[in-house]
Amino acid sequence: MSSIVLDSAAVLAFVLGEPGGRKVGALIGRLDAKEDLTVAISTVNWCEILTRLLRENKSMTAAELAALLSGVELVPVGRADAELAASYSSQDQSLSLGDRVCLALAHLRGATAWTTDRIWARTKINVPIEVLR
Repeated sequence: MSSIVLDSAAVLAFVLGEPGGRKVGALIGRLDAKEDLTVAISTVNWCEILTRLLRENKSMTAAELAALLSGVELVPVGRADAELAASYSSQDQSLSLGDRVCLALAHLRGATAWTTDRIWARTKINVPIEVLR
């Protein structure tokens, strides 16, 4: 089974039609096809997405976003995720809290983290990363 954790930047690229967003759309389509695949996003990244959409006056509700990401598991951040994400701050200070939570969730699930944030390509954190643009 293939497992992917989405960063907020990857989802925003999809929602806003930015470069790399088509890959996320194709991934969501694979979920609809019932492939042997799991895709997740943390509640922290979910909050980041909704915050940006509100700030930019995009008329997408949380329910509409959930429908667009049908099949993507929304994962609450637990203690293990939080502690691992905190430890990443000493390894790479360029990563935001949302970045580190995404990477921690991917690590704990044995998944690949998808992002459009090119700075992730330079991180030394031991998590498989797919930079989509």
